[in-house]
Amino acid sequence: YPEDFIALIKKEINLVKHLEKNKKDMLAKRGIQLTSSKINRLAKYYKRKGVLPQNWKYDRERAKLIAG
Repeated sequence: YPEDFIALIKKEINLVKHLEKNKKDMLAKRGIQLTSSKINRLAKYYKRKGVLPQNWKYDRERAKLIAG
């Protein structure tokens, strides 16, 4: 997986962990939405370029394994 893609996944994982501890942090919730959108846009680009398989779909649980 490309480095920029992994960095976005790690960022979202950290935001999710933060939101689990701080449930009322709405800025973190918005950050998760924005980061998830960036991941999906980048995935669309990498699918088009052939870096990711066409049937690849973002899943937060599976992403934890990728970002390790």
